[in-house]
Amino acid sequence: MHILFLHDAFPAQFGRLGLELADRYGWKCSYLIRNFSRCPEPTPAMLERLDIHRYIVPQAPATAQPAWPQIYGQFVDQCRAVADALRSMPGLRPDLVVANGGRGAPTLLVPEVLDCPIVTYCEYYFATSHGDLTYRLDLPPAEPAPFFPRVINAPTLVSLASAKAGYSATRWQRDTFPERYRSKIEVHFDGVDDRLYSPGPRLSSIAGRSVPEGTKVVTYVARGLESVRGFDLFLAAADRIARARSDVLFVVAGDDRAYYGWDTFHAGGLPFKEWAMSKVGCDPSRFLFLDHVSPETLAEVLRRSDLHLYLSVPFVVSWSLFNALSTGLVVLGADIDPVREVIEHGVTGLIAPLFDVDRIAETALKVLDDPAEYAPLGRAARAMIEERYSLDVAVSPLKDFFERVAAR
Repeated sequence: MHILFLHDAFPAQFGRLGLELADRYGWKCSYLIRNFSRCPEPTPAMLERLDIHRYIVPQAPATAQPAWPQIYGQFVDQCRAVADALRSMPGLRPDLVVANGGRGAPTLLVPEVLDCPIVTYCEYYFATSHGDLTYRLDLPPAEPAPFFPRVINAPTLVSLASAKAGYSATRWQRDTFPERYRSKIEVHFDGVDDRLYSPGPRLSSIAGRSVPEGTKVVTYVARGLESVRGFDLFLAAADRIARARSDVLFVVAGDDRAYYGWDTFHAGGLPFKEWAMSKVGCDPSRFLFLDHVSPETLAEVLRRSDLHLYLSVPFVVSWSLFNALSTGLVVLGADIDPVREVIEHGVTGLIAPLFDVDRIAETALKVLDDPAEYAPLGRAARAMIEERYSLDVAVSPLKDFFERVAAR
């Protein structure tokens, strides 16, 4: 079986999956990408075992118009670039194409070049109101909010309509799509590396900073420190926790930038981290900001943590949540539908209302005050990952799904 993955970045969602398919089943896994990513970075095994090609999308001329109305045109340009790249590689003839559809899988012209079925990864369908980028009504409004979901969903639906099938990582992600499309979308999680993210010894230092014996560590991890992932709400809760206990260190991993939404509008042009820190009035000495870290470093940070906070709005569930649960951490998450699909309150973790920072802080303090009482939640979370979300559990159903679609 030869499968071609299309994605803006590598490894992203498909790098580890392709490596598993190659190692477990001997599949040939090719990639057509625009860039290599930092979150996560490709491993030496991926670069050695996988067949990776890059393509270039011609730079559009500068315009004074806002970016969001240009999304469909950019999508068509990307589709053309993908088709041109495939024409230049006549030896690349896969049995199946799997493409990321986050902003529309760039497969519109692929059938003109390749005679094989197409699967689109249905990551998310943006809400037009009261969800994802429009959920934070507590923040100053952002002018693009009413327009962005509509224009970004258009190429997503075009890609799905032209594909043989689609799949989403969770039921909640699938159900964000209009009901008439859901029968075409299966639910297949892509797997947590539970060997890397596993319980283990707690180090006495984090990123070169010594952590004194007896110090409690509370972690927050996100691709970017932004409002969609509740960074400012985390700071507000952390400030309350810090005032109650002098022995807590807050360790934050994530880039100081917004990947989703319009935090520069919310923050009046300031970097969102700077704006949020000044708004809350946090003591910087109580925080350790790590920026982007490798998966190996992140695993060490999570093993050292006593509590992990996940305060996202309703949106695609972050890998960091699954990584923390896999490490056997006690996780306190926001009481929203995508989190409730993963965490059963009081069994595999804790949940609290997203905007109730007093309740979040109060719950966090209970965990820090009596870790033995809450330790069973971490053990149950680890068992859940092994049973429902690990690579050993997830890869085989995805392999079967790909074979079924290819056989059509």
